[in-house]
Amino acid sequence: MTRTTTFVALCLALAAGMLTSADVLASDRDRDRGRGRDRGSEARADRAISLDEAVARAERRYKARAVRAEEKRHGDRIEYRIRLLGEDGRVFEVRVDAESGRET
Repeated sequence: MTRTTTFVALCLALAAGMLTSADVLASDRDRDRGRGRDRGSEARADRAISLDEAVARAERRYKARAVRAEEKRHGDRIEYRIRLLGEDGRVFEVRVDAESGRET
């Protein structure tokens, strides 16, 4: 085979492999989304407030801007960690229990 023919054959083989991989990844992602939807609705049912609401409350209470917010799980307990930037330039963290809505 000539160099050009070998190159074209190699490109076609790689393209076929990438298409197959994309199909497998897409089906895995769709399957995981289905699982996540069921888990997500159960997890939200035992929360008094959402992460967005916890951030809004913290910003109002401390007159600060949230620079980071995340959800941490400790067994069955869910805690929101909100990092705030105060008017004075100080960065501090507030922790909120998702079930009760109270700061911890």
